[in-house]
Amino acid sequence: MRTKIKELKRIARGNLQGHFLTFIRVYIFCTLIVSLLEMPFSMMTNQAAFSTQNIIYYIATILIGIVSVVLTAGQYRLHIRLARSGEMHLPEVFIPLRFHSDQFIFTELILFGISLLAMLPMFGGIYLIYMGNSTQDYLLALAFSIVSMLLGMYVSLTFDLVYFVMMDHENLSMLQALKYTMHMVKTHRGRYLYMQLSFLGMLLLCGLSFGLGFLWVQPYMVHTTTLFYLDVKGELPEVLENRKKNAPTPEPMIFNEYV
Repeated sequence: MRTKIKELKRIARGNLQGHFLTFIRVYIFCTLIVSLLEMPFSMMTNQAAFSTQNIIYYIATILIGIVSVVLTAGQYRLHIRLARSGEMHLPEVFIPLRFHSDQFIFTELILFGISLLAMLPMFGGIYLIYMGNSTQDYLLALAFSIVSMLLGMYVSLTFDLVYFVMMDHENLSMLQALKYTMHMVKTHRGRYLYMQLSFLGMLLLCGLSFGLGFLWVQPYMVHTTTLFYLDVKGELPEVLENRKKNAPTPEPMIFNEYV
């Protein structure tokens, strides 16, 4: 029997006690690295869509996006370590950059290509609107857009956990990790979608706080996803049992009978 999402979130809050600020610092640091890399190229853009500057910017955006994915995978590694052992080593966030970075790059490119294929119906709808302006064209374009949205959601639900797999099984090749992820989540897409939707209220509140709340919600979401990954693998009960055994025994309280 799989663990309920509500229980996963409760465990995540417990695991993160005393570690929230660490994950917030790591997230800010990784975000700053990506922002500093992107800043010089963002100042190169101009009005001409296919100018040399814009083409360089588009290419740089893709490459910087890959760096962002690799750093995010490093954060996943910290969450996996924390979930299993209750401890983590911050330098491990850079392990994906130092080892097997090519695997992450090609995996991201493959997922980007699959996402583009999922968007083909929407592109067809845009073409219909461009070629004609009848009501039927607009309705078909809307239908095609809905199809693309559903396909994109299916791709996301199927492959979102692939970087957890790659961080957890470094011996797997890129294609093996993708196949492993597809097989692993085969009957859990609905649960995963429900878990993602359960954070919607928090994300709306983050918008009201001008994004500051996301600094706390982000590690909470990622750690809950980490526990979901361990649960889907069937490893979570063993992890919780081991953490319970290794937890320090609280010292008994001694009362002075004369007080």
